[in-house]
Amino acid sequence: MDFSLDEMQTIAVDGFKKFLQAEIKPIADEYRDKYIPTELAKDIQKKLAPFGVVNGFLPEELGGFDMDAVTQGLLMHELARVSPDIAITTLIYFASGKMVAGTPEPLRSIYLDKFLECDLIASVAISEPGTGSDISSATCRAKPDGADHFVINGEKMWISSGDYSDFMYVLANVTEGDETGLAVFLVDREEHGYETTNIDKTALNSQSTAQVFFDNCRVPRENMVAAPGQGLKMLLTLLQSSRPIVGLMAMGIAQAAFDEALQYSLDRVQFGKPIAAKQIVQEKLATMYTQIEAGKLMAFKALHSIDMKKRSDIDAAMAKWYCTDLACEIVDEATKIHGGNGVTREFPVEYMARAAKVFRVTEGTNEIQKLMIGRAITGLSAF
Repeated sequence: MDFSLDEMQTIAVDGFKKFLQAEIKPIADEYRDKYIPTELAKDIQKKLAPFGVVNGFLPEELGGFDMDAVTQGLLMHELARVSPDIAITTLIYFASGKMVAGTPEPLRSIYLDKFLECDLIASVAISEPGTGSDISSATCRAKPDGADHFVINGEKMWISSGDYSDFMYVLANVTEGDETGLAVFLVDREEHGYETTNIDKTALNSQSTAQVFFDNCRVPRENMVAAPGQGLKMLLTLLQSSRPIVGLMAMGIAQAAFDEALQYSLDRVQFGKPIAAKQIVQEKLATMYTQIEAGKLMAFKALHSIDMKKRSDIDAAMAKWYCTDLACEIVDEATKIHGGNGVTREFPVEYMARAAKVFRVTEGTNEIQKLMIGRAITGLSAF
């Protein structure tokens, strides 16, 4: 089994790293813990798009690069290493882009070009205040209104890029009419109307995480992109491909924290020599370095399975859980190496410690990931 990058991957990653340091890191530093406004968020995505992180997974005939999942993960790892906030906005572009690509014509043609040009931002609305990880219990309702429309009422919570969004893919429960069950609708903010409010969090406030409100939102029937009973399957397939990338993004934060801790340990002098010469510090650095490599390999295994068109839901769940929990451990060790400076806002590891924790609940809590793994092992469902 060959774990080395091929020539094209090496060129892609090296070029992207140089671009991130020159163009994205200054923005990330300026907006740390400060909200990036919508127009700047779109401009950032336009700058990222030529590298393939926004639309690279799409086939060439739809304007993409036919990029494999492993390469996509490598790039997202590097982006999160510089800015986990911007990486989340890009992840939602990646996820919603898959939804746009799968949207039936003629609706797809209305949105695809502007989406690929980053003139429109989309999001995916699944979670609700009262249901959490129990996606199947969605209370957001879509009621038939005549033969040609549905009226959507309800509330969504924790919607990444929600406040940025020009349109979103909404999971709603159809409870009346000839067909019932969970469906997915494309809802346009300007045309159909929905309201959003940003949620203030402990970290990752540079990007939008929003509460979304649908109040008698009237949507044409042709905007149903997954029929009743098919919506959950569509969204779970989407999560399967994005969870390993979330794991690699968490490893990106861990790598950034390790880099900071290594440099600090070389610069910080105690008792006449750098603290990097102390056995306890070297033990911490060695452990962190090894853990990062282990986490990345687990995520790459899941992405490789996706590229091979193999079942990857359990690999994806393991990678997401393991990498995000591991990132929190690694960043915690990085703050310890900084001593008292590790809890001051002057040093980046303080922000990284807060940011890493959020990834434990992104794309499904780690507890849910473990239950999915447990179901696969035992053949018995605990939920």
